[in-house]
Amino acid sequence: MNDDDPPAPEARTGAPPLAVALVGLPGAGKSTVARALVAELGLRRVCRDEVRAAMFPQCEYSFIEKRAAYRGVLLAIEINALLGASSVIDGMTFSRREDYERLRELAHRQRFSAMALVLECTPALARRRVADDVLRRAHPARDRSPELVDAVAARFDAPPADAVRIDASLPADAMCRRAVDAVRARLSGAPA
Repeated sequence: MNDDDPPAPEARTGAPPLAVALVGLPGAGKSTVARALVAELGLRRVCRDEVRAAMFPQCEYSFIEKRAAYRGVLLAIEINALLGASSVIDGMTFSRREDYERLRELAHRQRFSAMALVLECTPALARRRVADDVLRRAHPARDRSPELVDAVAARFDAPPADAVRIDASLPADAMCRRAVDAVRARLSGAPA
């Protein structure tokens, strides 16, 4: 370590920062849980959808744009960790196991922790929620549709074995409470 290198995160805060990957279908409640983690625990929200929109104002929603935006997300998570701050990743499903593995590898290299929080719900419930979101204009119809749920469900890899699972069919406040409790336990070093 040379004099220009920042101190390790745990040297500044007593415990390494945490990056929470919200895993689940579109409509599972990832953004709802992300907002709760920000409000209750002060995590920094890093949203791939927002990073992608900033990088590509005329976005085609292509695979390469998604990959580039995820690289931006990883950089933001890394910088947050270097600053001693924990983060929650929103705006992506983590349907591809390799996306979580990239986060885990970064966490290992930079000495922070990664946690997968799986929001489990049926595709039927997710489709209903996405359709409601589109009607309320909560998300642009272009990047969310009930059909997207089926496409994502068809390619969903099994989540990591150590993932914490939350029943996303619960009412939003109960789902958020369980998620906040699991993350709070992880931040305090207790088993989730």
